[in-house]
Amino acid sequence: MPSYVVIGKILTSWGIKGEVKVLPLTFSIDRFGEVSAVIIKRDNLEELLHIEHYRPHGRTVIIKFSEVSTPEEAEKLKGLEMKIPQSESPPLPEGEYYYYQIIGLKVYTDRGDYIGRIKEIIEAGANDVYVIEGEKEYMVPAVEEFIKEVDIKAGKMVIQPIEGLLE
Repeated sequence: MPSYVVIGKILTSWGIKGEVKVLPLTFSIDRFGEVSAVIIKRDNLEELLHIEHYRPHGRTVIIKFSEVSTPEEAEKLKGLEMKIPQSESPPLPEGEYYYYQIIGLKVYTDRGDYIGRIKEIIEAGANDVYVIEGEKEYMVPAVEEFIKEVDIKAGKMVIQPIEGLLE
């Protein structure tokens, strides 16, 4: 069974031609020009939608699918995730990771104490922030000062917290 990577979430319909407004969940908006089709899951069925064209719109993207021609059809896609096979994700430079690789990692301190699992990544301007769910919720900036090791194969991250970071 192939693994999929979410590259966007459909926010709403757009205009009168059946386009949709999409929140990109990928490293580059240009990614939508590199894939010819995406998979959506609707009513427990997977559907393949072909990207006819796309254009940036602020922090979102406007996409036209070949299979969608009216605003009413586009509106039915609202809230759905757009996925591609994981095998179609290009490799990243060393030390960079896709969100799907980070979310779910177990987080430990550099002393070996288990903190929790990364449940979300918040894009916060200069750097991302990892939201860790443990005894309570912790927020750790995704910067080298705190992140000491990321081991995707072992499913873990090691952080070096400063005083007050985990309180």
